[in-house]
Amino acid sequence: MSITEPRLQLILTELQRDGRVSVNELASRLGISTETVRRDLRDLEMRGHARRVYGGAVIDQKKDDQPFDERARVGMREKARIATAALALVEDGMTVFIDTGTTTLAFARQLVGRRITIHTNSIGIATLFADDPQSQVTVLGGEMKPHYRGLFGHRTVAAVREHVYDLAVMGIVTVHREHGFMDLGQEEAVLRRAAVEQTRRSVILADSSKFGRLGTIRTLGLGDVDTLVTNAPLAGDFADAFRHLNVDVLHA
Repeated sequence: MSITEPRLQLILTELQRDGRVSVNELASRLGISTETVRRDLRDLEMRGHARRVYGGAVIDQKKDDQPFDERARVGMREKARIATAALALVEDGMTVFIDTGTTTLAFARQLVGRRITIHTNSIGIATLFADDPQSQVTVLGGEMKPHYRGLFGHRTVAAVREHVYDLAVMGIVTVHREHGFMDLGQEEAVLRRAAVEQTRRSVILADSSKFGRLGTIRTLGLGDVDTLVTNAPLAGDFADAFRHLNVDVLHA
């Protein structure tokens, strides 16, 4: 879709030139309020031209459509920080469900050598523990989806529902203020909902780039999980929402 509005075209031109724009810098340079800038960025995101992040926006490069290994290399430092912060939730002897994803893979790396039981639909996570005598790992069966390096489908969901977990640690595609935690595929959404139902404490790992974006499927409401682990302070509207919903928020 073409952009005809002069101000939106100016912002889009800067995005294409620099790869990123700042709400505060745009507001100062254009002589408009930060709220107006945020509305403009929201408009560009809805048209598919940008992806909003904390403090501004970046060119939408469709990270979720990239191969798994490429996605794993994006934001490695932030993912490692999130993983370290989430580690405080794990105690020896726990049974933990971990779903497939690049941030959950970073989290799983922190668990090697720990005396825990892990259930996962991730081939990569299972491989991490191949030579670890301390852990017990169960790979949940299902249909292999190479793009996600994981197993999905009714057999995977049925396997999750046979157990009760101390922790369920999951990634997510986007976090939206009105629509909650969102995914791009129905199978991922169904599996995460099942895991939340079968655990004593549900945990979402999400870096700051996930917030304010729209996915295609509403997986969970913001208040449907117990803990959110992220790498930066939340914007005011998100912070207020999670506080009101009694969701624990851990900052890396």
